[in-house]
Amino acid sequence: MANRRLWKKEVTRKYTPLVSTIISNIAAGCFSVQDIEETTSDTFIALWFNRNKIQPDKLKGFICCIAKNKAKNKIKSNQRHQDIVSIDGMEFEDSLNVSQKIEDKFISKALKDALDEIGEPDREIIIRHYYYYQSSTVISEKMQMNSETVKSRIKRAKDKLKKILTERGFAK
Repeated sequence: MANRRLWKKEVTRKYTPLVSTIISNIAAGCFSVQDIEETTSDTFIALWFNRNKIQPDKLKGFICCIAKNKAKNKIKSNQRHQDIVSIDGMEFEDSLNVSQKIEDKFISKALKDALDEIGEPDREIIIRHYYYYQSSTVISEKMQMNSETVKSRIKRAKDKLKKILTERGFAK
């Protein structure tokens, strides 16, 4: 039992900064400090409940995946509560959130199209790096490439994406 408590304490101490950063980046300024702390705690609670599923060499990735999912779920939960506005007992959908959702879907579609346009392997590298938060070292191992090649491909792919999105009016 003491061993388990020590493990929990050490894992929490070691990974709290990473988990908080992932949650903050995904929330992109729409979470309060309390929301970030709560979501961080939820991440570690989910980790403890799923500790038997963790492969020792996959702990960091497992934690990152939980943090990402918890942050996305919190965003969805917050949006559900903000979408309905009640006036004198009558409920209306909040038009600001509706228009924001439409705009977000439009931007997501443009980004997906731009990612498709840059092609492989750059597309996979960008997705691994920015969506799965994999380091260039991990990406290089998974894709059997040199780490420096991965770093230069990330830079070139970002430049390509910026050019494509600028041409389509999404970036400056």
